[in-house]
Amino acid sequence: MSILKKLLIGILVLSATVLIIAAFVDGDIKVQQTIAINAPVENVWNFTNNITALNSWNAWFKRDKMMKTSIGGNEGRPGSSFCWESDSTELGEGCLTISQLTTLRDVTLDITCYAPYRMQAKTYISLQPIGNTTRVTLNFNSHVPYPLSIIMLFKRAQKTIATNYALSLQELKKLSESH
Repeated sequence: MSILKKLLIGILVLSATVLIIAAFVDGDIKVQQTIAINAPVENVWNFTNNITALNSWNAWFKRDKMMKTSIGGNEGRPGSSFCWESDSTELGEGCLTISQLTTLRDVTLDITCYAPYRMQAKTYISLQPIGNTTRVTLNFNSHVPYPLSIIMLFKRAQKTIATNYALSLQELKKLSESH
Protein backbone atom coordinates (compact mmCIF):
# COMPACT_ATOMS: atom_id res chain seq x y z
CA MET A 1 0.00 0.00 0.00
CA SER A 2 1.38 3.39 -0.91
CA ILE A 3 2.25 6.01 1.71
CA LEU A 4 -0.35 8.38 0.27
CA LYS A 5 -3.08 5.76 0.59
CA LYS A 6 -2.08 5.00 4.21
CA LEU A 7 -2.05 8.71 5.00
CA LEU A 8 -5.52 9.16 3.48
CA ILE A 9 -6.91 6.20 5.46
CA GLY A 10 -5.33 7.59 8.64
CA ILE A 11 -6.95 10.99 8.07
CA LEU A 12 -10.33 9.38 7.39
CA VAL A 13 -10.11 7.23 10.56
CA LEU A 14 -9.07 10.25 12.65
CA SER A 15 -11.89 12.38 11.19
CA ALA A 16 -14.46 9.65 11.82
CA THR A 17 -13.22 9.22 15.39
CA VAL A 18 -13.54 12.97 16.06
CA LEU A 19 -17.07 13.03 14.59
CA ILE A 20 -18.13 10.00 16.64
CA ILE A 21 -16.74 11.50 19.86
CA ALA A 22 -18.42 14.85 19.10
CA ALA A 23 -21.77 13.08 18.80
CA PHE A 24 -21.53 12.14 22.49
CA VAL A 25 -20.30 15.51 23.82
CA ASP A 26 -22.87 17.78 25.44
CA GLY A 27 -22.74 21.10 23.59
CA ASP A 28 -24.45 23.08 26.35
CA ILE A 29 -22.52 25.95 27.93
CA LYS A 30 -23.88 26.87 31.35
CA VAL A 31 -22.12 29.18 33.77
CA GLN A 32 -23.47 30.60 37.01
CA GLN A 33 -21.77 33.04 39.39
CA THR A 34 -23.26 34.62 42.52
CA ILE A 35 -22.13 37.41 44.84
CA ALA A 36 -23.56 39.12 47.92
CA ILE A 37 -23.45 42.91 47.68
CA ASN A 38 -23.74 45.06 50.80
CA ALA A 39 -26.15 47.50 49.22
CA PRO A 40 -29.92 47.72 48.85
CA VAL A 41 -31.44 46.23 45.70
CA GLU A 42 -32.23 49.74 44.37
CA ASN A 43 -28.50 50.59 44.24
CA VAL A 44 -27.67 47.37 42.43
CA TRP A 45 -30.63 47.74 40.05
CA ASN A 46 -29.27 51.12 38.91
CA PHE A 47 -26.18 49.30 37.59
CA THR A 48 -28.08 46.48 35.88
CA ASN A 49 -31.14 47.99 34.21
CA ASN A 50 -29.60 49.66 31.15
CA ILE A 51 -26.80 49.09 28.65
CA THR A 52 -24.56 51.97 29.75
CA ALA A 53 -24.76 50.88 33.39
CA LEU A 54 -24.11 47.23 32.47
CA ASN A 55 -21.01 48.17 30.53
CA SER A 56 -19.61 50.11 33.52
CA TRP A 57 -18.92 46.80 35.30
CA ASN A 58 -18.71 44.30 32.44
CA ALA A 59 -15.12 42.97 32.55
CA TRP A 60 -15.50 41.42 29.10
CA PHE A 61 -15.70 44.76 27.31
CA LYS A 62 -12.82 46.33 29.24
CA ARG A 63 -10.39 43.96 27.47
CA ASP A 64 -10.24 46.08 24.30
CA LYS A 65 -10.33 49.84 24.80
CA MET A 66 -10.12 50.35 21.00
CA MET A 67 -13.15 48.28 19.99
CA LYS A 68 -15.88 49.98 17.99
CA THR A 69 -19.18 50.15 19.87
CA SER A 70 -22.69 51.43 19.38
CA ILE A 71 -25.75 51.63 21.61
CA GLY A 72 -29.24 51.50 20.11
CA GLY A 73 -32.84 51.60 21.26
CA ASN A 74 -34.25 53.24 24.37
CA GLU A 75 -31.94 52.88 27.37
CA GLY A 76 -33.46 50.87 30.17
CA ARG A 77 -36.12 49.30 27.93
CA PRO A 78 -36.38 45.91 26.25
CA GLY A 79 -34.88 46.18 22.79
CA SER A 80 -32.02 48.47 23.77
CA SER A 81 -28.75 47.03 22.53
CA PHE A 82 -24.99 47.28 22.61
CA CYS A 83 -23.01 46.14 19.58
CA TRP A 84 -19.25 45.74 19.41
CA GLU A 85 -16.55 45.02 16.89
CA SER A 86 -13.08 44.16 18.12
CA ASP A 87 -9.86 43.19 16.40
CA SER A 88 -9.33 40.76 19.29
CA THR A 89 -10.33 37.23 18.27
CA GLU A 90 -11.39 36.64 21.88
CA LEU A 91 -14.02 39.40 21.69
CA GLY A 92 -14.85 39.33 17.98
CA GLU A 93 -18.06 41.08 17.09
CA GLY A 94 -21.65 40.84 18.20
CA CYS A 95 -24.62 42.45 19.90
CA LEU A 96 -26.12 42.25 23.36
CA THR A 97 -29.82 43.17 23.66
CA ILE A 98 -32.00 43.61 26.72
CA SER A 99 -34.94 41.31 26.03
CA GLN A 100 -36.74 41.48 29.37
CA LEU A 101 -36.72 43.60 32.55
CA THR A 102 -38.56 42.95 35.80
CA THR A 103 -38.00 46.03 37.96
CA LEU A 104 -35.67 45.44 40.91
CA ARG A 105 -35.55 41.72 40.12
CA ASP A 106 -34.39 40.39 36.72
CA VAL A 107 -32.72 41.38 33.47
CA THR A 108 -32.54 39.01 30.49
CA LEU A 109 -29.96 39.67 27.80
CA ASP A 110 -29.83 38.07 24.37
CA ILE A 111 -26.30 37.80 22.99
CA THR A 112 -25.48 37.21 19.35
CA CYS A 113 -21.86 36.73 18.37
CA TYR A 114 -20.98 37.03 14.69
CA ALA A 115 -17.22 36.53 14.90
CA PRO A 116 -14.95 34.71 15.51
CA TYR A 117 -17.87 32.26 15.12
CA ARG A 118 -21.64 32.59 15.14
CA MET A 119 -23.31 31.87 18.46
CA GLN A 120 -26.53 32.69 20.31
CA ALA A 121 -26.64 32.94 24.09
CA LYS A 122 -28.76 34.23 26.95
CA THR A 123 -27.56 35.88 30.12
CA TYR A 124 -29.84 36.26 33.11
CA ILE A 125 -29.13 38.75 35.89
CA SER A 126 -31.15 38.02 39.02
CA LEU A 127 -31.33 40.31 42.04
CA GLN A 128 -32.53 38.95 45.37
CA PRO A 129 -32.85 41.43 48.25
CA ILE A 130 -31.92 40.04 51.66
CA GLY A 131 -32.32 42.85 54.18
CA ASN A 132 -29.90 45.61 53.17
CA THR A 133 -27.87 43.16 51.08
CA THR A 134 -28.52 42.02 47.51
CA ARG A 135 -27.60 38.62 46.14
CA VAL A 136 -26.76 38.92 42.45
CA THR A 137 -26.64 35.86 40.22
CA LEU A 138 -25.39 35.83 36.64
CA ASN A 139 -26.40 32.87 34.47
CA PHE A 140 -25.05 32.24 30.97
CA ASN A 141 -26.67 29.67 28.67
CA SER A 142 -25.70 28.72 25.16
CA HIS A 143 -25.28 25.67 22.96
CA VAL A 144 -22.47 24.64 20.62
CA PRO A 145 -23.91 22.52 17.79
CA TYR A 146 -22.53 19.21 16.52
CA PRO A 147 -19.77 18.70 15.32
CA LEU A 148 -18.29 21.84 16.93
CA SER A 149 -19.41 20.38 20.28
CA ILE A 150 -16.06 18.54 20.32
CA ILE A 151 -14.47 21.77 21.63
CA MET A 152 -16.52 21.39 24.82
CA LEU A 153 -14.11 18.66 25.91
CA PHE A 154 -11.61 21.40 26.73
CA LYS A 155 -14.06 23.52 28.82
CA ARG A 156 -12.28 26.71 27.70
CA ALA A 157 -15.50 28.62 27.05
CA GLN A 158 -16.88 27.90 30.52
CA LYS A 159 -13.60 28.87 32.20
CA THR A 160 -13.34 32.14 30.26
CA ILE A 161 -16.96 33.10 30.96
CA ALA A 162 -16.70 32.15 34.65
CA THR A 163 -13.53 34.24 35.05
CA ASN A 164 -15.15 37.25 33.37
CA TYR A 165 -18.33 36.86 35.43
CA ALA A 166 -16.31 36.76 38.67
CA LEU A 167 -14.40 39.92 37.68
CA SER A 168 -17.61 41.64 36.56
CA LEU A 169 -19.43 40.82 39.80
CA GLN A 170 -16.52 42.18 41.85
CA GLU A 171 -16.73 45.43 39.90
CA LEU A 172 -20.54 45.55 40.31
CA LYS A 173 -20.07 45.02 44.04
CA LYS A 174 -17.54 47.87 44.25
CA LEU A 175 -19.77 50.26 42.30
CA SER A 176 -22.99 49.35 44.11
CA GLU A 177 -21.48 49.58 47.58
CA SER A 178 -19.90 52.98 46.87
CA HIS A 179 -23.17 54.66 45.77
